[in-house]
Amino acid sequence: MATRVFRSGEKAIETGRTAVDEGALADDGAVGAVVINSARQAVWACYFNDGTWAPEEITLPETLRTVPATGEAGHSDWLHRWEQHLTSLR
Repeated sequence: MATRVFRSGEKAIETGRTAVDEGALADDGAVGAVVINSARQAVWACYFNDGTWAPEEITLPETLRTVPATGEAGHSDWLHRWEQHLTSLR
């Protein structure tokens, strides 16, 4: 499971495709990316389809729309919920 947070959709897709090219999906993994704004609100998210490896835009549930910064309270919980959400898309 790979999780990255970005400030632009283009960088998210580029990094996700690199992860896919490097075999991130080879062992039944999931690759997703979230773009956040300066207020730490998720403004766009995608999942890389493990059949086509194409990025698919996804809608985030309310519980994933605010992204705590690394080291802040709730960040680990957010990562866990994000991973569960990606897993549910497979």
